[in-house]
Amino acid sequence: MLDQHFNRTIMLCAALLALTACVDPDERSDVGQSPLVVPPMMATRPATFKCEDSGRVVVRPVGDDGKAIILAFMQREVPLKSVPASEGQKYSDGATVFWMNGPNATLLVAGKPEAQSCEKE
Repeated sequence: MLDQHFNRTIMLCAALLALTACVDPDERSDVGQSPLVVPPMMATRPATFKCEDSGRVVVRPVGDDGKAIILAFMQREVPLKSVPASEGQKYSDGATVFWMNGPNATLLVAGKPEAQSCEKE
């Protein structure tokens, strides 16, 4: 009698296991996307600008709050933090300044006397 009960329990568990494997994960409410799986940077995208002297400049947001960027140009990366601006978004590290306003930007490279104009690609 005990063997028969044990066999039924095993058969029931096997049947339930097979049925749960057939459920489409998109239809299950208990398997939502964890915020830990998708890093915050996935919500933001890099922007590319063409600048007069520096050529191609890639702006990569750091985090999703808009307070910091990595400016990649001329085979180097410069981390910049948000600073107050009358218009657009302005970032600086105290020496290099990148100021975006719509499709246009201005880049002042540390050690250079003049700023250069940039256009979004």
